[in-house]
Amino acid sequence: MQSNTLGASSLVDAFKQVELLGATDWRERSTALHTLSQAGPAALDAIIGGTIHPNWRVRRGCADLMDHLADARCTASLISLLRDPIASVRRLAVHALSCQGCKQCPLDIDIVAHLNEVVASDTSIRVRRVAVHQIGCQPPDDRAIATLRDLIRTETDRGILSRAQWALMQHDSKVVPAHPNEESRTQESANRYTQEQVL
Repeated sequence: MQSNTLGASSLVDAFKQVELLGATDWRERSTALHTLSQAGPAALDAIIGGTIHPNWRVRRGCADLMDHLADARCTASLISLLRDPIASVRRLAVHALSCQGCKQCPLDIDIVAHLNEVVASDTSIRVRRVAVHQIGCQPPDDRAIATLRDLIRTETDRGILSRAQWALMQHDSKVVPAHPNEESRTQESANRYTQEQVL
C-alpha cells in the first residue's frame, strides 16, 4: 500500500521534481511528471506549492497532476489557477477541477458555478470549449441548463456550439438533436476536446 507521507530526502526530491516541470526540455518535464505522479498524494505539498511558481510551465504541470491526485487540500489552488494569466494553465485547471471520475475522492466544491464563470468570462476559446464540455459531464443542474441554452442562442464558435448541444442533452433528457445525425456529430466534436490538452 502506497504511503501518503514522505521522508525528508523524498520531500526534497518532490520539490526538485516540481522545479523540473519548468524545464525547457520536454523530456525532463515528462520525467518529472511521471515521477510526481508515481509519488501520488505524498507529493501534493510540493505540487500545491508549484501552483504559484513564477514559471508557467511549472504551474501547468501542477494543474495537470492535480487531475488525478487532487484532494481537498488542492481546491483553493485549482480555483486560483482558473484565473492564471496563461491559457494552457487555465485549461488544465478547468479539467482538473471538474473531472471527478479521475480522483480517488471527489472534490467537495460547486463545480458548475465555477464552470459557468469560466464559460462567461474566459478570454480563450479553447478554455471555454473545455469548460462547456465539462459542464456536460456534471450531474443534472438547472444552472447548467440555463448557461447551455444561452450559449446555443448566442455563441458563434462552432466548437463551443457543438459541445453546448451535447452537454445540454446530458442535462435535459427532453432535448433531441435538431438533425438525425446531430447527436453523433456533437459527441464526436465534444470528444475532440481531450486532444486540446496537448499543446
